[in-house]
Amino acid sequence: MNRTVLTLRICGWSSIGMGLIFFLIPGWYVGLEGATTENIAWLRNLGAALVAVNGVGALLAAEDPERERRLYDVVMLASVLETIALGWSTLMWEFSATQAVFITGPLALAALVSTALVAFRPAKG
Repeated sequence: MNRTVLTLRICGWSSIGMGLIFFLIPGWYVGLEGATTENIAWLRNLGAALVAVNGVGALLAAEDPERERRLYDVVMLASVLETIALGWSTLMWEFSATQAVFITGPLALAALVSTALVAFRPAKG
């Protein structure tokens, strides 16, 4: 398995995992991080996008990254933009969370995956 396929699979499965938590049980995650529930709809909405674009999209692109380069680019763009947004919100601390590790942990994973998606992007054939 090459680095590109491995990166896409890590992106896909981690996004499906976090996305399902955000989509199906956002209240549990909010309680875990010690946050208020007043903006829980945004978390559920992000969960849906994570499952669909970053999750399923990445796993489909992993089947043949060179042939699915356009899909790869959509997954990569979504991942990079979401990472930038989460990083920005973390710098400004736009969260009601009291357990910072539940914000900074996903940010570190997102930064790692986004960097790998950019670094291992398939070359034009």
